[in-house]
Amino acid sequence: MSTLRAAMHWYIALVFLLCSSCTSNHGRPIAKLDFESVAMTPSASSFFVRFSSDTDLLTLFQSRIGQELVCALDGDADFSIGHYQKRYGSGIVELSGNASKGNYISRVIFRETGAVRGTQRILAGDELRRALRVSDVVVCVFRVHTTKYKTYFSDFMRIPAMDFIRALGT
Repeated sequence: MSTLRAAMHWYIALVFLLCSSCTSNHGRPIAKLDFESVAMTPSASSFFVRFSSDTDLLTLFQSRIGQELVCALDGDADFSIGHYQKRYGSGIVELSGNASKGNYISRVIFRETGAVRGTQRILAGDELRRALRVSDVVVCVFRVHTTKYKTYFSDFMRIPAMDFIRALGT
């Protein structure tokens, strides 16, 4: 029985090793993001976050599943895959203004995930203000999921929480 158990452990280890080799390190430079501004969108349901980068973010990978700016609320700056952030903001990243200068914009919507996986609701008004006051800064990263490589993360970009609160208005 113990021989069968040992063989099963080796088999599981081999499968894990083979599956982990399906994706490889991306070898791309880790982008440094520089925060520029936050403004409320005309619909007042999200924020325009403007920033620049020392790396051309939108051409890092040919085969990408998604690329977005992800921002942590409640001081939870763990962006690792599989980590559950209860409150966060996210938005698709696009070029803004002069593309040769590496200027980007993201329309960030803040959400709270529910107890049941897949359920979420948009944070707004006083509830969002309270969540933004938990930390002095909102930490954001640019994230890209690809078909061939491990998920790409930029360096942290720290945005003063008060900039979001001011954009919310009274």
